Formats: sequence, C-alpha cells, structure tokens
Amino acid sequence: MNMSSTINFEKIVDISLDNFCWQKDAIIIAGPTCVGKSAIAISLAKKINGVILNADSVQVYKDLKILSARPSEEELQGIPHFLYGYVDGSNNYSVADWLLDLKKTLKKVKLSKKIPIIVGGSGLYINAVLNGLSKIPDISEENKNLSLATFNEIGLEKFKQLNSQIDPEFIKISNDKQRLLRAYSVFLQTKKNMTFWHKQPREGKLEKNIISIFINSERRLIYKNCDFRFDKMLEKGALAEVESLWESKIDRSLPISKSLGVKWLLQYLDKSISYKDAVNLSKRDTRRFVKRQFTWFNNNFIPNVIINI
Repeated sequence: MNMSSTINFEKIVDISLDNFCWQKDAIIIAGPTCVGKSAIAISLAKKINGVILNADSVQVYKDLKILSARPSEEELQGIPHFLYGYVDGSNNYSVADWLLDLKKTLKKVKLSKKIPIIVGGSGLYINAVLNGLSKIPDISEENKNLSLATFNEIGLEKFKQLNSQIDPEFIKISNDKQRLLRAYSVFLQTKKNMTFWHKQPREGKLEKNIISIFINSERRLIYKNCDFRFDKMLEKGALAEVESLWESKIDRSLPISKSLGVKWLLQYLDKSISYKDAVNLSKRDTRRFVKRQFTWFNNNFIPNVIINI
C-alpha cells in the first residue's frame, strides 16, 4: 500500500480508539483481491488496539502460504492475526466450518479486550458474518458414505442427472463433485433439497455492531497488480507449493485444488498443459474472479465506508 492510500484512509475514517468498543464492535474490511486490504487492516489495528481475523477462503490453508498471499511475519508488524494457514488442504473445509472457527476465536479475542477486524474478499464468508447460514441439519456419516458410494457406482454424469431430478435449480449453479455429494447427502438426511434449505431463514450471523469498510480501486489497476503479484509468487516458490499437493495426489475435487493458480499448475505438473499456458490461464482466472467479486459486492454488500485506493 502506498503512502497516499494511508493518508486517504485516515482522512475518510475516524480511527480514534474512543469510537470503538471491544465488547460490542467488529469491523469488516472487504474488497476484491490484490487491492491492499491487509495493509489497511494492519494500519487500523495499530491505532485502535485491534486484531485481524482472516475471511479469505484460500488463506485458511497451511499448504498455500505463497499462492494465497498470506501476510509474512514482517508484514504482520506485531499485530495478532488469526485463522490464517491452519487448515490442511486435504480437508473439505466449508464456510460453516470457518464461521464456527471465527466465533471460537472471537471468544478468545474478547478476553484480550481487543477489537476484531475481519479482513477478506470471499463473499460467502462475509455473507455468513452478516447474515448467517442456511440451517441445514448435521448429516450422518452413514448418509455421507451412501452419497459417495452412489457417486462411485454410477459416475459423475449419472450422479448429476440424479441430483437434477431432485433439485433442478441447484444443479444449474452447483455441479462439481463436492457440491453434488453434499446436495445428495442432504437430501438423503432430510428428504428436502438444497434449494428448499437455502430459502429458509438463516441463522448464526455475528451478533455484534458491525462497521463495514469496502476497499475499491480501478479494475484495470487491480488486474495489473494481480498479474504482477502472480509472477512474484512464482519467483518465491509457488510452483513448489503446488508440487507438494501434486505429490500427495490431492483430490482434485477439493476446494484447495480449485484455488486460483493451483488448478492450472497441477495440470502443468500432470504434463497436460505447458508452463506458459498454466501461468496465463491462472492470470485469466484471477481476472475473472475479480470481476465476480465486484458483482457480488455490488449486489450484496452495503458498506458504511468506501475507500478508493
């Protein structure tokens, strides 16, 4: 983050400690990837006795320190950071898991009398904080195993057809293996489809006074920054991170395998595509992701403050 960003931030937001209450308040700093959210969060945390909690769905993975752009020890600047790099990539980690971890962590933060600053660009995570989640009952291991056994027996395409008969609306937007398995196991457990559950009142939102800040920038500049950052990630050893996943024979349907950069670098290691293509496709997908982020925030996020960098 350059100095002008810091000055603009301090002019726009009243950052006096007196304006925040560690018992009641939480701050969300959200925005598209590669816009400088972490640097602004650290600047704010220093001034209001804050701590930072991750709301990025990739930075939770301990396997991807470089490719997730997890802040380095130097960048942390002595500010406590939570929910970074603690999930094994072999786990099918969900937003429900993260929300549970967030609430557990907030209890610890409250004991320290510090103000929580939740930082990230994952719309699902931000939405869970603000609105909670659909109250789908816990699924038994028996039904999870039955769903997987059915998938293995009939294959992906027929499994898609099976789910389409149960929930044609859901299948239009969620048709990868993990979501299909989840949808079918929910139906086995509840005899209701995912669309039904998503229409039910949500529960579990964060019961705090939330001050939301959106960090914005010109999309052209973000694209340029994303390309530059990905090149730097590769220089720092991002390919080696993905190679570790490849050597472990990571399940390609897991969330980590579909993370930005990981998907195409895995295919390069498979010898399916060239290194140049892997890099270009990763950059292309990042630009597409930024576009989806803007769409989500424009339609679903009403911040108290917008900061233009």
